[in-house]
Amino acid sequence: MPDGRLALIEAATFAFAERGYEAADLRSIARAADVDPGLVRIHFRGKAGLWDACVDAIIARRAPMVAEIARLASDASATAAERLTALIRHYVSFTFAHPEVRQFVVRHAAESSERATLLTERLVRPSYEASLPLIKAGIEAGVIRVRHPAAFFALLNNAVNQPRAAPVLLHQLSPDIDPDSVQELLTASILDAFLHLPVLSPKNTETPG
Repeated sequence: MPDGRLALIEAATFAFAERGYEAADLRSIARAADVDPGLVRIHFRGKAGLWDACVDAIIARRAPMVAEIARLASDASATAAERLTALIRHYVSFTFAHPEVRQFVVRHAAESSERATLLTERLVRPSYEASLPLIKAGIEAGVIRVRHPAAFFALLNNAVNQPRAAPVLLHQLSPDIDPDSVQELLTASILDAFLHLPVLSPKNTETPG
């Protein structure tokens, strides 16, 4: 099957994210991918190779987000407040579009120090290094009031990377919250909590014409 490799990676990413490395079994992954279990050995040589392929696929999925963060960090035409607002909105959009990435990282960070180190270096560090100049600019401008850029990045990651069930959970806690509105609610709440944005004067808030 020409798409067998991709189907296995998609099924395995979900299985590893939900059940962890040890509990995820290759026969169940192959069944979810609707392919013969023998394809795992043909394409990946085994579970370890399949896990590595999942990490590579996640890195590729995150690459446009990291590139956008780097672009925002180097954009001298916008203020630090404007760029940080855009960064957070972009970050939240990605995590809602790809909840399996968050779950994959969290699951393996708790399971194995070796896999946690690898994920930190290959997934987390690139995002941090891309956003570091912008975080520093935000601290210097007083938009961020956290003492160390790494601490701000860690807190922001924890706030952004909510569980897959967050929309349902928030609706259960407060029925007036529509699950479909949770992404925008979370984005606005993170902006309010993490950034000290300048308050526009009434003159600047008037609509033209």
